[in-house]
Order: sequence, then structure tokens, then C-alpha cells
Amino acid sequence: MTKSENPKKVLIIAGEFPPIKTIGRIRTAKFAQHLRNYGWTPIILSIEPTSDTYDPSLEHEIAPGLQVFRVAKPDLEQSLMQAVKNLLKRKNKNTNTNINSANSYVKKSQTHLEQNSSIITLIKEKCLIFFKALLKYVIYFPDDYNLWAINAVKAADQICKEHQISLVYTSLPPFSACHVGYKIKNKHKIPWVVDYRDLWYGDVLREWIPTFRQQLELLLEKFYMKRADVIISVSGQKTEYLKKLHPSTKAVWETVTNGYDREIFEPLLAVPRKKDQYINFVYTGRLFKNRRGYAFAEALGQLCLEDASLKNRVRVHILGGVSSEIKARYDEILTSYDITMTYIFTGDIGYQQAMEAQVNADYLLLIVDTGATSDGVIPGKLFEYIASRRPIFALTDPGATKDIIEKAKAGVVVPAESTEQCKIKLKSILQSSPPEKLQVDEDYLQQFDRRKLSEKLATIFNDCF
Repeated sequence: MTKSENPKKVLIIAGEFPPIKTIGRIRTAKFAQHLRNYGWTPIILSIEPTSDTYDPSLEHEIAPGLQVFRVAKPDLEQSLMQAVKNLLKRKNKNTNTNINSANSYVKKSQTHLEQNSSIITLIKEKCLIFFKALLKYVIYFPDDYNLWAINAVKAADQICKEHQISLVYTSLPPFSACHVGYKIKNKHKIPWVVDYRDLWYGDVLREWIPTFRQQLELLLEKFYMKRADVIISVSGQKTEYLKKLHPSTKAVWETVTNGYDREIFEPLLAVPRKKDQYINFVYTGRLFKNRRGYAFAEALGQLCLEDASLKNRVRVHILGGVSSEIKARYDEILTSYDITMTYIFTGDIGYQQAMEAQVNADYLLLIVDTGATSDGVIPGKLFEYIASRRPIFALTDPGATKDIIEKAKAGVVVPAESTEQCKIKLKSILQSSPPEKLQVDEDYLQQFDRRKLSEKLATIFNDCF
């Protein structure tokens, strides 16, 4: 398929899009870049970046000439929290005024004033906790993009009128994007394609949601999926799971995996790899909820007990944010084995810095989410690792990620939470020097080239007519 003289236009609803620094941005940004070569002109509707989400170094990921419209995401939490603080501040002021008035008559002690102040502070803290929980579990349904989605419908409607949109495509999450896609499909009578990067109901990272709300969300998800024309997921396992979840939909089912752009890494790979006296394991990404990697730390600790020299030979670089509870557990493990010097936690880093760290690593550590539906998880990070051409040490349970790594000959795989298996594999690779060049199955990996994946997506779009 080649570029059409009169390309159709697709409105892409993407809550995550450059320069917003989330891993979910990459899939949609790359489709938007390549679709124009296959007869489709993408127009993007996303959110306004904030100071917390904006990364200026990612501006270059927006393809030249691409039209991007943005709608601000209301920060309801900040607004409500400020209202509560103002209310309590006024009450605190009135309380202190009354107390001061009473003091003029009864001369209460300073201790009593401090006690009243402490009570007000405690009430304030309890109120803030209550309102945050109310937002998280009740008001943010199905997620905290719900108010954004309501406003985004108006913007999407205007875009459709002005640009003669032929098809609407929503990238999930955020799941509130379904509201926009559904409304536009209904009003403008155009096909609607839904792309699941992550599962909605049943996702391993959404287990915190109470059961009653999960069931309500499932009803909402079923409502939307009955009205979709095409439903895409990133792995065969996820597609099969979704088929069973939505047996009554008439939508066409498709699988379009994540992928990689070799040309992004070619300049980095052209530079000689930086090496030092250590065997460096590099993980780029966040650790939170069901993505932990404790088995690797335990295995390394046990090997260091057997061979103390490993403490001075191995370094593990965690390049990304780590939730407080996971960091606390790491501190316990590393301290118990006296290997705190082997782990380096940097916190969040820039995308370019992460890519450079990947191509210079001796081994790339991949930590995949655990849970009931984790067999269908294929992290976008996996394809970046493959493009980096460094051997992967993956902690993942049997499923799509394991299959790809083994078929591509891109590294070793151990069960996500098996310290014993991790120790065996780790001991084996530490007995020899890291390979200078990774020999992968190039023929197998061609299917994950983003240009091929974008061509497949364009074909899916064409088949809607």
C-alpha cells in the first residue's frame, strides 16, 4: 500500500501523547507518524501537558506537520483539596478568635491553644484523606480522565466538522476515551476502532479497585464494546481474553503488537559501547504495584553470599521511579544481604538518557507485571530493549513476552517471582563475559517493525468501509 493522493482522515483520541512523558505515548505517536505513508492522515486529540507530565525533549516525537489539538484535563483533586483547606482555614481562624476572646475573660493557658490547633490540624488531615479516597474510588469513574472526556467530546465534534473525519480511533487507557469515541461514532456515523494497550476489566494493575466498582466498570465496558466496529489488542492472549469478556459484540477482532523503530537506535549503536569495571544490569522504567523484581535482588544476594567478590563486580541500575512500598522492601532485601552498594536507584530520567543507558548496558533487566492476566502483557519496553541489541534478562511468567524473547533469541527468561530459577540463570551468565554483539533472529523480528505494524493498522481502517 502506498500513500494515497486523497488520504482519508482519522481522528485519534489519545490521552497519552508527546510531549507527555508516559510510555503509553509511544505506540500512538508512531502510528501517527507512519499512517500517512499508507493512505491515512491522522489528527490527534490529546490533553494539555502539565508541569508534572511535560518533557520538552519529547517534542521531536511529534511528526512534522501533524495536527494536534489539546483539551485541558481538570484537576478536580487540587480544586477540592484547596476548597477544603480554605474552609478549614476559616474555621480555624474563627476558633482562634473565639478562644482569644474567651482568654480576655478566663485567661486560658497556651497549652490549651496548642491543643485546639492540633485538633484542627488532625481534622484537616482526616478531611483531606477522606476527599482523596472519595475521588479515587467514587468520582473518578472509570478513571481520572472522565471530566476531560466530557470536554473532549466538544472538541472532537468540532474537529470532525472542520476536517471531514472518516474514522475515529481511541487508544486505551485512559478508558474515559471510550466516551469520546462512542459519542463521535454516533453523531457522525463513522466507524470506531478501539485499541487496548492495556486491559480495562481484569488488568493486573487495577486490582486495587473494589469488586462492586469493577462490576460497574465491566458493564460500562460492555456497553461501549457492543458499539465498536473494530477492537484491537497488543497480544494474542489479550485478544482471546477480550473475546471471552465481550461475546455479544459484533466488532471485528484484531491483534496489533507494539514494535520498534530501528532507525531511532542506529545512531546510538554506531557509537562504541561504553564499558567500565562492572557487569551492569539496566532496568529503565517504573516499579510499582505488581511490577517488582524482588527475585533478582534475592538471587543476587544469595550469589554474593557464596562469592563475595560479586559485590565489586555487579551493578544494577534502576532508572525510573519506584513506589515507596517497593523501595522499602528493596531496602530490606539489600540490607539483609549487605549488597546495598550493588543497586543504584536514580529515579525518573529523560527518554534520551534511558536509550543511551540501554545500548551501553551489559544486560537489560526486564521486569513484567504479575497477575491473572499477565500472560498477555507485552511491555512496550521489550521492543526498545530488542532495538538496543543488548541481551535481556527477563523476569516474566509464561506468556506473550516470554515467547517473543525466546523466539527472537534475545535473552533469558525466568519466572517473575522465582528466586531459585533466577539464581540459576544469573549464576550461569555471570560465569562468562557479556556478549559484545547480540545475535537475534532478524527474520522473526521484522514483524515488529513499526512501519509494518502501521501498514496493518491502515489495512484495518480500510476494511471498515
